[in-house]
Amino acid sequence: MGLSLHTVVVFIILARGEGMRPRFVDELRNVTVEVGRDATFTCTVSDIHGYRIGWVKANTKAIQAIGTHVITHNTRISVSHDDSRRKWSLHIADAQLDDTGPYMCQINTDPMRSKMGFLDVIITPDIVDIRGPSVVVEGGSAKLECEARGEPTPLVFWQRENTREKPGIINRSREGKMERRSRVDGSVLRLHKITREDAGGYLCIASNGHPPAISRRLQLDVKYRPAVSVPNQHVRGVIGKTVALQCDIDSFPRAEVSWTKRDDLYEEIVTGGRYIKEDFHITDYKTRSVLNIYNYTKQDAGLYDCKARNEMNLKGETADGVIYLNTEKEPTTESVYTTPYFIYTDYDLSPGPSKPFLTYNPQISTRRKSGTESPRRVVPHPTPERFLNSSTLSQCCGMLLIWSLSFLHLYFSMV
Repeated sequence: MGLSLHTVVVFIILARGEGMRPRFVDELRNVTVEVGRDATFTCTVSDIHGYRIGWVKANTKAIQAIGTHVITHNTRISVSHDDSRRKWSLHIADAQLDDTGPYMCQINTDPMRSKMGFLDVIITPDIVDIRGPSVVVEGGSAKLECEARGEPTPLVFWQRENTREKPGIINRSREGKMERRSRVDGSVLRLHKITREDAGGYLCIASNGHPPAISRRLQLDVKYRPAVSVPNQHVRGVIGKTVALQCDIDSFPRAEVSWTKRDDLYEEIVTGGRYIKEDFHITDYKTRSVLNIYNYTKQDAGLYDCKARNEMNLKGETADGVIYLNTEKEPTTESVYTTPYFIYTDYDLSPGPSKPFLTYNPQISTRRKSGTESPRRVVPHPTPERFLNSSTLSQCCGMLLIWSLSFLHLYFSMV
């Protein structure tokens, strides 16, 4: 223990020069260290001359050192100064919680001059225990506990892990009220009427204002029956090709998945040959099951059940998803051609506008590769219809008469 300030300690040192009184250059800075680390206070003065520096722990009034002499019996205390005697230091090795408190640097002037700094010895937060159930049945309750220590006493709170996907802790009361919080303060977290949405990681975080904060994780899994969803309930297969049927299962524990076809046998499809079942584990809770049917035939068409069950299906019941598989029609190649035809009408020589004599129209016929002709479809031709009026008829008759006379002349000349 250091001597009390009430102990008579004589600081009678005559100044070497009149008017050359020492003074403090800087404030004495506060120091914060962890338990077991070394702490140092440094007091900077000018014009020390024949005066001396004393160190006192202010809250106990115990003198630690005077000048270069250590007064206290604490072997962890030591003092030093630089060559210019401007910087004087008090060293506390292996700092302990009892060392926490105010320390004073004094100059034995009349009146005495002093500066004070505070030593804060801390213990960074540490979580010594975390307790709680790892698995809860949906609809049940859970109590999560976290025990932390540190100096100062740390603040403890709970948060959800990966808050982007699962924002906040859902707090449900026994009365049915629901509240979503980003954090819950306190070392104990109580969850009521748990649902599958509550499954995941929970973080206990402890902080006492001295970084770093520390956290520990507790995984809470929720048991619930499987739920089956089918992304595509109507699938078409092409003969000779591979077709895939898919269903997604949400459950915990992971479900057993099977496929059956609704036919006379209605038996589970065994993997092998043309039928290959693949299960993909997306997360701990989600599974994707795919039934691949190779070399598809028309006999494969029908209704397929994707069945899932886990230990929560106590009576052996299953969750089902239904897919309808039928055959895709094969594409056909058709030849398209046009056949013109004529419509003949009587020519009317009565007065008035000329009436049509001959009308040209195309028709489109379609023939399949097999050679059978499909029903005819008559569609308008893109070009306008041509009508032969009375003047055109006269021209045609004249031309026919000339051709006839020329033919007769040629014939008789040959005879």
